[in-house]
Amino acid sequence: MKVKKLIALIAILPFLVATAISCNEKQKANESAEKEPAPVTKKLAYDLNDPKDQLLIFEKLQGDLSGKKTYSYSEGRVFGIRPDKPDSLDVFGKEVFRYSGCGMKIMRLLEDGNVETKSKGWLLYQDPKTGEYVSEMRNPYTGKVVDVPPFRAGIRGGIMTPEGPKVDANFTMESTAFGQPLNLVFTEIGDRMHVTRHAFTKWFEKKSQTWRTEMTLDTYDFDKSYLYDRSHPHIPADTHWTSETSWLSILDMAGTPGHMIWASSGGTYYNKEDLPAEFIAATEAKQPDIFGEPLEWEENEE
Repeated sequence: MKVKKLIALIAILPFLVATAISCNEKQKANESAEKEPAPVTKKLAYDLNDPKDQLLIFEKLQGDLSGKKTYSYSEGRVFGIRPDKPDSLDVFGKEVFRYSGCGMKIMRLLEDGNVETKSKGWLLYQDPKTGEYVSEMRNPYTGKVVDVPPFRAGIRGGIMTPEGPKVDANFTMESTAFGQPLNLVFTEIGDRMHVTRHAFTKWFEKKSQTWRTEMTLDTYDFDKSYLYDRSHPHIPADTHWTSETSWLSILDMAGTPGHMIWASSGGTYYNKEDLPAEFIAATEAKQPDIFGEPLEWEENEE
């Protein structure tokens, strides 16, 4: 009888040992957890609700405050919408063209905390199916061939303040972005930060002698770690731009119900060579002087 009990004890001995070890490990783990301090949450170097800090973040997303020249490149698609023609989806919405664009700029932080920018931007139209850079295209709504010359931005820079921009433009414009803070919206997702900013704008187009309207939504997606250190002069980001506008005057659709939707994606680079080779070649063919035009501060501006 004693032999049988001894055999039974030997049989369950490994289980008893394993259980004891497991309990001991759990006890040590619990004791260790009680002794270890809670993880410290890293504090942002910016106050995301402060208009001055919003200004710095927004400008660093668009360029480099150290004064280095940057190239903000994007590729986009443009659609037409005819809400008065809901019966046929092929008429209701059409892709009208594609485009590639670039904005060259220099920036500097002024003593009063504002940011001054000098810039030049341009856009090249592309065939929506082949991507070929074109000078004329067939309007899918009217069937007419229209000229689409290379576009040069009328805004040449300006000064950005916590109460909105002071813009240097060669046309008359109004915008909800003027005279008020940026009102950026921050959305934190994992280790990424998303920033959006919207504006409603209208401007007087000299060519058509009409007022044009536009709603824009700028979106920046970047590594949140850049917000832990204020010393970064530039915050690299994936950029996205969405816009709702009147019909382009070059499409010859004045009075036609509807509007256009623009959507683009891109980023900011430090060297011309970082831009797509096809875009560089097309720019030099259609606007041969633009890369060589000076973009610098004048002596009396220092």
